[in-house]
Amino acid sequence: MEGRQRLIVLALVLLLSALSLNCKNHDQPIDDHSILNDALVISAVDENYEQSWTILAGHYYSIHINCITCSSSLAWNGQQIDENRLNYSGQASFDGLLTVTINNPNQENFTPSFLLNISNEYPHIRPAPGADFGTHEAYICSNANECIDSDSQLLTTKRDNIDNDTGRIISGVIDDEQSNYFGFNVTEDTTIELILEHTSDNLVVEAYYQNATAELPLGQIASSDTISNQITQPNAYFASLGKAGRIIVKVSSASTGTVWSLGLVLHQDSSTSTVELTNGLLLCGHDITTVIFANNETTAPTFTAIVNDVDYSYSSLVNTEWLYTGNGTIDTLSQTRIYSLPMSNAIRLSVQATVFCLEAGTETYSDGQSGNEAPSLPPILGTTDNSSWPRLKLDTTPTSGQFTLSIRDSSDVYIIEIDAWEDSVHFIMFEVIGDINQFEIELIEKSQEDWSDSQTKIRTAELGKLSVAMEVSRGSHFFRISLINNTFDNSWGEYTPPIEYSIVATYELVEEGEEPWFPPDDNAEKWGNVARWFMGLLFLMPALYLGISQIRKKNFARELLTKQQRLDWLKSRLDSGVSPKKSRKELAKSLDAVATLDWSDACQAWGKPNLLYRTDNIAIAGWRLDDRITKQSGAWPIIIGTYIIKGNWEIAALRFDSPEGEPWEINSVTPRFLYSGYEIFLDTMNEGNKTFISVELVGNANSVDIELNGRMDGEPFACRVSKTLFRNEEEE
Repeated sequence: MEGRQRLIVLALVLLLSALSLNCKNHDQPIDDHSILNDALVISAVDENYEQSWTILAGHYYSIHINCITCSSSLAWNGQQIDENRLNYSGQASFDGLLTVTINNPNQENFTPSFLLNISNEYPHIRPAPGADFGTHEAYICSNANECIDSDSQLLTTKRDNIDNDTGRIISGVIDDEQSNYFGFNVTEDTTIELILEHTSDNLVVEAYYQNATAELPLGQIASSDTISNQITQPNAYFASLGKAGRIIVKVSSASTGTVWSLGLVLHQDSSTSTVELTNGLLLCGHDITTVIFANNETTAPTFTAIVNDVDYSYSSLVNTEWLYTGNGTIDTLSQTRIYSLPMSNAIRLSVQATVFCLEAGTETYSDGQSGNEAPSLPPILGTTDNSSWPRLKLDTTPTSGQFTLSIRDSSDVYIIEIDAWEDSVHFIMFEVIGDINQFEIELIEKSQEDWSDSQTKIRTAELGKLSVAMEVSRGSHFFRISLINNTFDNSWGEYTPPIEYSIVATYELVEEGEEPWFPPDDNAEKWGNVARWFMGLLFLMPALYLGISQIRKKNFARELLTKQQRLDWLKSRLDSGVSPKKSRKELAKSLDAVATLDWSDACQAWGKPNLLYRTDNIAIAGWRLDDRITKQSGAWPIIIGTYIIKGNWEIAALRFDSPEGEPWEINSVTPRFLYSGYEIFLDTMNEGNKTFISVELVGNANSVDIELNGRMDGEPFACRVSKTLFRNEEEE
């Protein structure tokens, strides 16, 4: 009887479970392969998280919560089956809906890992070399710089596009205590990246290399004693075999029902490439990677390794031939600098590591901000091109330089150029600042006739000061600074901190000399006088034209003042049939002339203003114009006058705002000023400046507010006319 009751209860539970499959509205579609959701980051604001999946009968699942302070539960078809575990795993007896609920009261950021709908589909026996065996089509990365994640602590492949990583995720389950085997093909230029993405229990991953006739065990490449995933316990294996064949991977566990997932990426080793070094550039790759970049004698490429140290070697291109230059290790703690050989213009860098990322940059070590490394000796001949010798400034600006010990630099020579009249005499003094006890300085005066040394002075530090002074003639002379102890403990190219110094110059003209003079030719003197008079008259012509133009303008302004009511006069001309184009020309002429009158007289010349505004600093007036005078039909023409009473304006601009309706747009300005949208840029206006402009506004608004913005006497300033100018008098 009790047995029958149990069967009835079980049947009811199964019936209710089947009905509940239709009650969830957030379930995932049935999927016959794994779903590795390790890119999902739950932010601190998500206090509650719930996710559901449809699981097929016989398939396995494994869910890692990865949240320390969270509570969780697992439900099957709406019935809770487990709670508060770090790992939920199991096998579905029939199709159903699996739901995980995570409560995050402490708002912890966490990233769960889901592995679902996993079936046992891999062989349990390792194939012999040359035997037929179906291989996995692995995900291939062809550009290391694009797929290596420099932020990853293992420099694994970026996971941003995980949904598109076809062939990257391989999942399975060990349900009968027998190992799973799968294989994939490799070529000579392939680097293998294998990641232990997820396991629900202990796991051991081993690999074997096979070709047609032989097998080479690669040993254990990944393992875990307990549940593990790539988020909480990153685990990656890299290998470059350098030969073609196939890799057989063995996945085994001491526990039954272990659900596992591996990430597989094959990287195609890049051939030699050319790059342009810039600060912050990342160079990433696998195995042996070679790059070529341009370089000069005063620039040292710098590299810093990310995550792990990297071995390197490099060669310099000298006269079309690559010469081996050095090798070493690029570490993660400091910058590594490499120095090219003299006269080279390119470097070939080879880096060897299973995986690496380098942050590249450049560092200059030129002398005197010249872009050149200062030579050790003055030029041998006076006719020698001396452009490669850095020039010493004869003002108070210090000239900086350094002894680059890494390239055995122990002496720098600077050129001193003095341009003056013949037989002039100059006093120059140079003081060196730095670790002066290591330096010796020499000032060399050159004879400009035979290039011999006229005089030289050599100095070392004395009483805490290092300086040298000399009176020299005009021409080219030289200053040399050298290391007293120039023995080097480092090999060429091995980085040694440079010794820096600064040179401060003092210059005085002692004797001016004589200005070169030659007696003029009679004809040159005669025609020179004619040319001076002719050129003088030509230079006076513009001034004469401006003077006449200004007189005419003032006369016209006085005529306007006597007539007054200029706008009514223009309207009457339009009424009489005068063309708008001719009227606009009259208006432009009047705008220019009225600006020469006093402000009150200028306002009277137009007639009573429709808008008038005045403060202690500025006055603004406005007049409506007859609509017939516009260039564009439907535009609203107005005249605006501004008078700067006090102060000087910079970057001044007139703004035409629409209190109601759509904004105005300026169609035309007379005289010509720069305008954009609803602003006219008046630029600079000084005290006493008067400006009258005619503006055509386009828009559907019925009124306009006028505002002047800019900087007055260096301070931001703005004024807005308190009265609104309406398009029609009836609206005022």
